Amino acid sequence: KIADAIKELEIKITAKTGDGSKLFGSVNNANVAEAFAAAGHDIDKKFIKVQGGNIKTLGKYNTTVRLHRAVIVELPIEIIAEAN
Repeated sequence: KIADAIKELEIKITAKTGDGSKLFGSVNNANVAEAFAAAGHDIDKKFIKVQGGNIKTLGKYNTTVRLHRAVIVELPIEIIAEAN
């Protein structure tokens, strides 16, 4: 049930950027957990795995969310530039 709801989400995380598409700092599983919380789904960051660990450039990435030992959901996220 939760897995189906999560699959429907379009997670977009805004981040500050420097030159081009390079981020100031990085986006990690804690930021993704905050985005889920903002969408109404409280998921602990330790159950979220971000492709490549820390994201340092804008773009689309895949995340894996483990809801239960047997329930794993793959979900795309997008990192977009913060408006100045």
